[in-house]
Amino acid sequence: MIRYLEAAWPHEGCGVILRSDEGAGESWRVVSLPNASPTPRVAYAFAQEAWLQVCLDADARREVVACVFHSHVDAPAVFSTEDRRQAAPSGISLLPQVSYIVVAIYGGRAVSASRSVWITGGFQTVPLLLADFRFEKPV
Repeated sequence: MIRYLEAAWPHEGCGVILRSDEGAGESWRVVSLPNASPTPRVAYAFAQEAWLQVCLDADARREVVACVFHSHVDAPAVFSTEDRRQAAPSGISLLPQVSYIVVAIYGGRAVSASRSVWITGGFQTVPLLLADFRFEKPV
């Protein structure tokens, strides 16, 4: 997820994390999606065809969407007013069981992240440690 979001810079990258409980335990899959926003430097939107295909594939694999992720370009990792509006357009979460991760990308490098979840009528946000997402050794 982090590598994809860094590579998307100077545009916002986006995608989902899918979870499966099938078989020998829980498994996770990260799926990047094309950013179809007309203003990709300041917003993201899933390409409709790609989103439909992810949903069909997830259904066939018995997966659920656990998380929606996207980056903010040269801006803080906060769940913005626009993010909230898209996730809950009329004050009701479209995906109440799904969390949202925002990663701040400055100059092509992830510097911070946050996770927001829907709890009783609103989103609650907590910071995340980027070390939790990186598998490479620091240079």
